[in-house]
Amino acid sequence: MKKARHGSILPAHQLIANIDPTFGEAYEELFELIMTRDRSLSVRTKELIVIGILAAKGQFSALDTHIHRAMKIGIGQKEILEALEVSMLYGGTESMIVGGELLAKG
Repeated sequence: MKKARHGSILPAHQLIANIDPTFGEAYEELFELIMTRDRSLSVRTKELIVIGILAAKGQFSALDTHIHRAMKIGIGQKEILEALEVSMLYGGTESMIVGGELLAKG
């Protein structure tokens, strides 16, 4: 699980893996299919979509995780900032400002 998530799993993921490993494995297979494989959309594009969604929804802890994940796979600050700018239209100024602060702290 940690490998597909670039070394970062949430306590909830660990809990699921420990208590209900069958569900945890199915969840992880779905995550890997969607987020770790280039299909019609590249992994880079998918990560930028997730960043925009999390910013617009105000899920800033998860946003921080995905900003770091994006940078680990080579997505630049300019691309991430643009995803945050797009999120502002649908999530309000806070989504871009808080996202920008997370991006700035690296």
